[in-house]
Amino acid sequence: MFSSSECITWFAVFLAVCVAIVTVNLISIALFIKNRSLRTRATYLVINLTIADMFVGGFYLPVPFVILSCLCDIVKMNLSQELLVLLVIIFFLKIWFLLTSLTNIAVISLDRLHATIRPFRHRLIKKWVYGVTIAGVWVLAAMVTAMCLIPLLRFREYLFGIYFTQSYCCLCLFVICVSYSIIIVKFLCGAHPQHHGAANRERKLTVTLFITTIVSLLMWLPYAVYTFVFLGIVKFLSFQELELHLHFSLTILYLMNSLVNPVVYTIKMPEFRKALLLLFKRQRRQNAQVIPLHAL
Repeated sequence: MFSSSECITWFAVFLAVCVAIVTVNLISIALFIKNRSLRTRATYLVINLTIADMFVGGFYLPVPFVILSCLCDIVKMNLSQELLVLLVIIFFLKIWFLLTSLTNIAVISLDRLHATIRPFRHRLIKKWVYGVTIAGVWVLAAMVTAMCLIPLLRFREYLFGIYFTQSYCCLCLFVICVSYSIIIVKFLCGAHPQHHGAANRERKLTVTLFITTIVSLLMWLPYAVYTFVFLGIVKFLSFQELELHLHFSLTILYLMNSLVNPVVYTIKMPEFRKALLLLFKRQRRQNAQVIPLHAL
């Protein structure tokens, strides 16, 4: 269906995106680990999102490799029982990490909503509450992933799994939209805005996470619409190659969501930007101290 050059091009694109996702999020995780000032209750969910995004890039790459290998017949694959089990595990991890990332974004929007409407109560939330919430995000995403794959494995209901997963994604996007809509109304109509330091930090963090959420919406929504409309209607037409190109393009788009979040943090969070600059300055200083071989 695809030529060898098309398959190689698509795989190179997926490889570049996945490597970039892992690298950028690994740097972000390193910054959060090394700088205690970045590890606050307000950023626990952000750290969890960074970890989930790193896993998205690390575990997504085998999926396009398998699909493109089958489409282009580049690699002869003998579908043994062991290989099928491995593929199921890979697809489970791929969907799990993607849903964990999106679920975490929805939880962040609810956290920001609570911080905006009930700022004093929000500051009294214990650390263990965030720990339980983070664990719940991973468990919920795993349950939804299992509900997606079980019908496919037992009843061969491929479309049911896709529609179920995308319905859950749309629910998360709906929660995100409602939460930030209320936050915007609160900001615009607040009669007595708070100007002390803690309130200003919370407000800046809310704005930063609002920007990342808007980016997530723009990158997830096209794939969700494609799933319901294109797969449901155009699936029975003969534009198979066009459908695959569209599918890969939209897949790259929502994968980029896991890449742009740290970029937004760098631009909008002064503490994160300062820690990143210090990291690169330290690395440059270490490289400058290395004695060249020709000087010995």
